[in-house]
Amino acid sequence: MPLDLVAVATVCLLVVLGASMVLLVRDLGHARLTRRLGEIGRPAARRAVVVAQTSIQIDRRASGTVAGLLVRVFAFDITRPHEHPMPWPAVVLLAVAAGAGAAILAGAMFDRPTAIAASVIVGGLTARSMFSYGRTSYREKLFNQMPDAMGMIARAMRAGIPVSEAIRSIARESPEPTRREFVQVNAEQAIGIPLENSLLSLYDRTGLREYGFFAVTIALHQQTGGNLTETLDNLAEIVRKRVQTAARGKALTGQARMSAAILAVIPLIAFGLLTVLNPRYVAFYFVHPKGASIAATVVVLMLMGILTMRAMIRKSLSVT
Repeated sequence: MPLDLVAVATVCLLVVLGASMVLLVRDLGHARLTRRLGEIGRPAARRAVVVAQTSIQIDRRASGTVAGLLVRVFAFDITRPHEHPMPWPAVVLLAVAAGAGAAILAGAMFDRPTAIAASVIVGGLTARSMFSYGRTSYREKLFNQMPDAMGMIARAMRAGIPVSEAIRSIARESPEPTRREFVQVNAEQAIGIPLENSLLSLYDRTGLREYGFFAVTIALHQQTGGNLTETLDNLAEIVRKRVQTAARGKALTGQARMSAAILAVIPLIAFGLLTVLNPRYVAFYFVHPKGASIAATVVVLMLMGILTMRAMIRKSLSVT
C-alpha cells in the first residue's frame, strides 16, 4: 500500500479530532463565561426568572449547540475529565492508531476514498467506545452511592439541620465521586445560584434520573411546603430498590456475559490449535500476498462482534 495513503488518512483523522476538540473547548468556555456573568451581574432578574419558571421540568440538557453535538457524538465532556479513567490525549492517540490501521486494511482491498472514510469512522468509534465506557462506569458509581447520600440528608434533616447544610455534609463525608459532584453544588450555591437550580445542574451533568427526582422534590418543597424528610426517605428507599434490582439484573445476565466471553475466546483457541496441528494451514496468513489482509479483516470482524455483544449487555443493564 502506498505510504501517501496512510499519511493522508492519518492527517485527515488528526484534523477532524483536533477541530472537534477546539470547537468543544471554545463553545463550552464561552457558554460557561456567559452564564456566570449573567448570574453574578443580574441577581435580581435571575431570581425573578427562577420564580416564574416551571421548576419541575427536569429535561433541561441542551442539544442544539456544537458542544452538545460533540458530547453526544464522542461521549466526552472536556470540562469533566474525571469521568474517564484514561486521559483524553491517550484516547485520541489510540483512535488515531486504530484509524491508521483501518486505512491500511481498507487501502489494501479498496480504493483511497474508502480507506479515508474507514479511518475516520473507525477512529471516531474507537474514541466514542472508550469515552462511553468511562462515562458509564462513573454513572454507575454515582448510582450505587446515591441511596446512602439521600439517607444521610434525611437523617440530618430529622436532627434539625437545614437541607443546605445537609448537602454540605454530603460534600464533606461522602466517598468519591458523589463528594465531587456535591462540592460543585455547594460552589454554585456560594455564588448565589438557588438550590433547585444547582440540583438540576447536577442532573444535567450526570444524566441520572434520580438526581432529577431529587431536584424536583426540593423545588416542590420550596414552593408548596410539606414533610421533606419523609419524602427524602421514600426517595432513598426507591433508589435503594433500583440499585438492588440492577445488581440482580447483573447476576441474572451472568450466563449471557459468560457466553459472550466464550464466543470471543473460541476463535483464539481454535487458531492456537490449528497452529499446533496443521502449521501449513496457518502459514497461509503469513506467506500468501493476501493473507495479511484476510487476517486483518477477521480480526476487525471479531472486534466488531465483541463490541456489539458488550454494548448490548451494557445497554440492557444501564442505569440511565
